Amino acid sequence: MLTSSLKRRYSLLMAFLLLTITLIGCNWQADNEEQSFLETADENLAVNYDEVITESKENTADGPYGDTSDEYAGETITQLIEGADGRKISIDAQVYTEGIDQVSCYKYVPESFTEEMRNALLKEMHPAETWDVIEAAIYSPEKDAWEFVTPIGGSWIYQITHSELPKEDILNHENINANISSDIKQIFPVTDRDYDGIAVEDEMLMEMINTIPVELETLGLLDISSIDKDSEYVCSFIHICEAQDGQVYAKAVFKKMLDGIPVTAWHDFSTATGKESPFPAKIWGSLFSEEKLGLDHPILSASEAVAVMQEQIDQIPIQEEPLVITKISLEYLTVISSDGDLLIVPVWRFWAGEDEKERSLRSEEVIAVNAINGELIWEKRESFVE
Repeated sequence: MLTSSLKRRYSLLMAFLLLTITLIGCNWQADNEEQSFLETADENLAVNYDEVITESKENTADGPYGDTSDEYAGETITQLIEGADGRKISIDAQVYTEGIDQVSCYKYVPESFTEEMRNALLKEMHPAETWDVIEAAIYSPEKDAWEFVTPIGGSWIYQITHSELPKEDILNHENINANISSDIKQIFPVTDRDYDGIAVEDEMLMEMINTIPVELETLGLLDISSIDKDSEYVCSFIHICEAQDGQVYAKAVFKKMLDGIPVTAWHDFSTATGKESPFPAKIWGSLFSEEKLGLDHPILSASEAVAVMQEQIDQIPIQEEPLVITKISLEYLTVISSDGDLLIVPVWRFWAGEDEKERSLRSEEVIAVNAINGELIWEKRESFVE
C-alpha cells in the first residue's frame, strides 16, 4: 500500500512518463550508443602535446570555428598503434558527432547550493499531505548537515561537502538506512533499447531492482530540475551495483548538455535506487554554470586525435591486455588548464571495450584527446567518490 507521500510522487512520475518516453526516455534508449560513458581504470594520465597545436590565450566567443562537426560523422577509423614494452592500442571505431549544434570552449563556473535549492529538493523528494519535510529537517552543527525522519521511518541526511580539485560544493542527500557507500561495485550495465517508440524493460534490472530505466531516469531528472531549473540533463547510463553488505542498487548518472553535447564534469549528478522503491535513496553531485569563451582556430579532427595517441603511446600506462577502441565521440570535458583555469573543452573520447556492455562498464574511465590543444587525457570521473 502506497503512503500519501508516495502516491503524490508516483502520480507525478506517471504523468511525466508519457512525455519522458517520447522526449527523453526514448532519446536515452535510442541514443545510448552515442551518450553512455565508459568506466573504471587504475591509472591517471594527462600529458601535454604542445607540438600538435598551440593553445590560444585569447579565445573569442564569436570566432569562426564553432560550427558543428558533421563532417566527421560516420567516419570509421581503423589503426593499430604499438609502442615500447608491449603497449598496444587497436582502433576499429566509428566516429560519432550527430546532434551537435556547435562546438566551443567555456569557462566552468562552480555554483553553490542555496537554502532555496535545499527546500525545493526536499519538497520534491519528500512530499506528504500531513507532514512538512522543511519543518521536520533539523540542522546538526556537529555534522554540518540537515537530518530528519520520514513518517515511514526513513532516516535522511542533507549535507554539502567541498572538493579541493576543483573547489566546489557537492550535494549529498541520502537515506542513511540504505547504507550506500562510496565504493559500491558495478556489476551489470543496463543497455536496453527502444523499438518503435516503446521502452523495452531490461530483464536484469526488473529482476534485481524491480523497476525499469525510464522510471529511474524520470525521477532523477525531476529531482535535478528542482534545484537546477534552467539546465538540460540527460541520463548518461544506468548500472546495477552491489554494496559491501550485498545490497543491490541501480546507479543512474546524469550529464548536463551544451550545444547538443554531453558534459562530463568532475562530480556529475548521480542517483542510487534500491529494490524497495523506484524513488532514489541517494542523490549526489555538483552544480555549475558556464561562460562562453569560443574558439579562434579549428578543433582537431578525429584522425588528428588518433595521431596524438600514436605520438604519445609510450606515455600511456601498460595494460594487461591490448586496449581495444571501438567508438570515438566528440564530447565536452571539464579540465583545469596549465594556468589553473576551470574550462569545459571539446574532446575526442576513445571508448574502450569490444561491445556496448564492455564500453558501458568502463564508462567512468576517460580516455580522450583535448580537441583544442592536443592534450592526452587518461583519468577517472567516478560517482560517489567523496
